[in-house]
Amino acid sequence: MSNAAEATPLMPTPAPPAAWHRRARVVMQDWMDTEGQRWAFVLKTLLAAFLALWIAFRLGFDSPRSAMMTVFIVALPSSGMALEKSIYRLLGTLIGCAAALFFFALFPQQAMLLFIALALWVGLCTAGSALMRNARSYGFVLAGYTACMIALPGINAPLDVFNLAVSRVTEISLGILCAALVNDALFPKHQSEQLVQAVRKLYRNFAQLCYDAMQGRLSAEQLERLHLQFATEIAALESGRAAAVFEAGDTRTRSQQLYAFNAAAMVGLTTFHTLHQLMERLRSRGDMLVPELIAPLYAAFSQALLVTHIPARTAAEVSVTRNKFVQLRATLPALTANARKDFLLRQGSHQQQLDLDTALELIQRFSDEFYRLVVIYQALPKRLSRTPARNQTKVLAYSAKTPTMIAVAAGLRTAAAVLVLTSAWYALNWPSASGAVIIAVIFCGLAASSAEPGRLIRQTTFGFMLGTPFAFLCAFFMLNHVEGYLMMVLAMLPFLMAGAYASTWRNIAGIGMGFNLMFAQMIAPENMMRFNVPSFINDGMAQIIGLILAAIIFALILPEHKQGSRRHIARALWDEALRLCVSDAAHLRHHFESRIRDLLNQLSMSVRGTADAATRQTLNQAITLLELGHALIDLRDWSAHLSIGHPVRLAKEQCIAALADYFRQPQVQQHAQALAATQAAGKMLQALLLDETNAEAGETARLRRALTDLHLINASLLDRSLNDFSIDSTAPTGTAHDAA
Repeated sequence: MSNAAEATPLMPTPAPPAAWHRRARVVMQDWMDTEGQRWAFVLKTLLAAFLALWIAFRLGFDSPRSAMMTVFIVALPSSGMALEKSIYRLLGTLIGCAAALFFFALFPQQAMLLFIALALWVGLCTAGSALMRNARSYGFVLAGYTACMIALPGINAPLDVFNLAVSRVTEISLGILCAALVNDALFPKHQSEQLVQAVRKLYRNFAQLCYDAMQGRLSAEQLERLHLQFATEIAALESGRAAAVFEAGDTRTRSQQLYAFNAAAMVGLTTFHTLHQLMERLRSRGDMLVPELIAPLYAAFSQALLVTHIPARTAAEVSVTRNKFVQLRATLPALTANARKDFLLRQGSHQQQLDLDTALELIQRFSDEFYRLVVIYQALPKRLSRTPARNQTKVLAYSAKTPTMIAVAAGLRTAAAVLVLTSAWYALNWPSASGAVIIAVIFCGLAASSAEPGRLIRQTTFGFMLGTPFAFLCAFFMLNHVEGYLMMVLAMLPFLMAGAYASTWRNIAGIGMGFNLMFAQMIAPENMMRFNVPSFINDGMAQIIGLILAAIIFALILPEHKQGSRRHIARALWDEALRLCVSDAAHLRHHFESRIRDLLNQLSMSVRGTADAATRQTLNQAITLLELGHALIDLRDWSAHLSIGHPVRLAKEQCIAALADYFRQPQVQQHAQALAATQAAGKMLQALLLDETNAEAGETARLRRALTDLHLINASLLDRSLNDFSIDSTAPTGTAHDAA
């Protein structure tokens, strides 16, 4: 008895029931956030697909599989994204059917003329798809290949073209309605909830970036990665906003607030990076006076950026940050005055005085811009009715646009594919060849919007090849032995479930999608099933051959002209900088900032793992051009207040003309001329400021601001990223950093 009593303390004590339940809830929540989300998506997709198939059977549609395949195509994690894609799919289908009927009416007996018209139409649609690069691009692709799907079969049966178009629209609409119904009724996952998380993430990452940079914790490589990440998050926020508009709620009415949030974040980051780069350039050449004088201001900003030890996580927490910035902005004049006083005591040089003035000006701008971002963020959850619509400032949206040559190349590539493949199909007289042509055209259009078209086509081809034998097994060894709709569903369910689950994994999503599309296409469920082995083999071969042809076309026709092409992005960067010199369009600053950020997002699309040296060079050029561009816009704005014929205004025009020549042709001579013009304008401004007797009332402040802008332009021109692009290894790269 005593031995048992002694052994009892050595035995493990069972966990209390409450602790066990807590662990079980944590495990269950983790499963729901990962695997649970995947299986919920699989359940909703299959339920919507089989619902669409059942309704198509009951209504006697010609091709019930089209309704089922539509569900697989528009199936996306959130209801907003699914609805957005569905709407553009329906619009694209309607326009494509109308185009097919129009072309068929023009060339009812001239096959080659019809092929040429289809090639031009599909090329135009593909170019539009590549240019837009958002959910609308899918509508362009649909409008293109739907015309082929209607017109090509109509060559052998011209009287059935109209009925084919009506059937196509009806079946697509049914699939869209079923997908929308199930997405909203069963385990709804709203895009607006993800949009809230995207806003929080963008603000948190921006504030953390500023804090880490002020604390000296970021290397140049880390800062480059964060700039690419920021560009991606900006694009994702706008994409999420566009999708959330299709859901019920107030996202549509809040679009202006989200536009303003995005714009404030972009401008604020550019100003902060300009300040950070100025400090880094001074440190790199051993000039530590200005960085030491700015250190107390950095410390004050670092404290204001954090709520406790991290940035604000919600709009409610950001009220703490707002209060801190109100106090900071009240003490900022005193901190600035102390920095200037210390500078006088330490007797800095004239060049250091200009560096200090520029740094303090940038700090003031950053304070204003970050405070504006905080105010916008805090106001996002508030009721819009508190702010009259007439008092709301209209803000332009972030816009995505692909470099024109990439879009043109995509259109030419797809047009050539249509013309060559349709002509070959017409000559071969192989009935299943039309399937190969349509598949090739579809994936030439879809891949044109992808940064990795080869990977997209490879994954889909593998999914098609994997789905074909399983479709054969299901059709000829299972479905021919069952009766009734329920038994047909049970026979198809395991295969489609595997494909839908595979599509939830990012690395193999194309395989899962290709598997389900091929499986549904080859099974071809109809009210009166047909089991024809030779037809099955021919159609399966045609589908796979079409994908292989699409891959060959991408490899042979303008292969370098694809999304994320570094060479085209680099050229587009200089074109945008040139536009600042020659354009008088409204909202130039917003368009420039938005365009450069979009080009950075496109550049990030092509980066896998660690960026290579050429990509990093283009990234640094983009960031430096952002700095230069904002300074150039400020210079134009401030000098516009000066009288016509004013020497500063004339010097500004000469400087901008030299910069325009440099942006058109970034070579050694143009770079030297732009640098000389900038430095000459700076020296002339300094002389005017020293001769205060000639300064008009209120003009001194404008001249000092213009001098700051010229100094920033000069520093940007001397940056290694621009010199590496514009000056070859044999040319002298060292240029005196004169006062600008």
